[in-house]
Amino acid sequence: MIAANSPHLPDGDSPDLVLVPATPQERIAAIKLNSAAWKGPLDIDAYIAREDHLHNHQLVRDGMTCWILVDGSEPEGDRTILSSCETYPKKALLAYQGQVEEVSTHGIGSVYSRPEFRGKGYAKRMMEELGKKLETWKMEKQPRGKTSFTILFSDIGKKFYAQFGWRPYAAAHMVLPARAMEDTDQVSESNGTSNRGKTRDLLAEDVERTMCHPNIIADLRNELQRASSKSQTAQVAILPDYDHYSWHWAREEFFVQELYPDRSPPLIKGAGDDDAHVYCTWNRNFGDTPENSVLYILRWVYDKPQSAEEEQSLIQAMVDILRRAQHEAKDWGLATVEFWNPDPILQKAVQTLDSDVQVEHREKSSIPSLRWTGDKHGLGQEVEWVLNEKYAWC
Repeated sequence: MIAANSPHLPDGDSPDLVLVPATPQERIAAIKLNSAAWKGPLDIDAYIAREDHLHNHQLVRDGMTCWILVDGSEPEGDRTILSSCETYPKKALLAYQGQVEEVSTHGIGSVYSRPEFRGKGYAKRMMEELGKKLETWKMEKQPRGKTSFTILFSDIGKKFYAQFGWRPYAAAHMVLPARAMEDTDQVSESNGTSNRGKTRDLLAEDVERTMCHPNIIADLRNELQRASSKSQTAQVAILPDYDHYSWHWAREEFFVQELYPDRSPPLIKGAGDDDAHVYCTWNRNFGDTPENSVLYILRWVYDKPQSAEEEQSLIQAMVDILRRAQHEAKDWGLATVEFWNPDPILQKAVQTLDSDVQVEHREKSSIPSLRWTGDKHGLGQEVEWVLNEKYAWC
């Protein structure tokens, strides 16, 4: 193993460097290295336990891979980790020229370059190698034997990953403050809105029934089919299924177990209005301080209104659901409620609730980025990322 201060560290463009799946022991070593960046309020042992907990979740357990960049001349079991990352299997829909198919792809996370090794080009080399490997990695069952795209969420802006093909996409969001119930009652009185009392909490089984129903996926397939039949641009969407939602819930449940031992795991996973046919699911993200702790709305599901009257009813239902989210955030000591890439109807709902809240555009953190190789498979040069919402984050 090469010491961190060794003059014999290979250059980032060295032909001796290889990107390989980590052994189980090397995976733990990589987690320990990146813990300084991502363990948040957990101690190191709890952080490793959380990563193991998520590693065994049904969404990823059959395809998650820890990658490490190493000097290929070093023996396995004694290799210096120069840079590391993880990849997660993702189910997705891909549409082109009116044809829709379910495909597999990869999400990329935990990209980490050791501080003492930075400036040597290791992260750059890792991403170059990773882009090539992921096209065929565990894609044997795909019709083309390859994936047409991969995704990641950049916390270092829009430029670094773009040079390797991961193009940045829409990174807008809206943020509401957490509020106690009596505070939202006062706000509703001041702005002339009122809670109709039709909002109900959603448990996990409610989310599965209302937001993961086969009709929801069928509607999405139809939407992609129509859009792709009118354009030369391919359409892709990470499948908004129960496994993706429950992976996010597994993160919060582990944090609650570690940080709030006197509280039961949170059972409320979202809120909805059956009359208005609008639902959302959320998770609680516990940061290292209360100010950095957020209730993220992972996804919204609702029918598109067919009249002005239907739209107004939908907006009012959204207002009530957002209030419920504010209450939930306050109850768990979180600072804000956040949701990504709101459409015009959701923006109207937020403005109805709080006219001071505006759409914000991220330039640095959680930048959705997609690397498209579908042109190699006859799927066109361009691609649109549909449902670019928090549930797809990894």
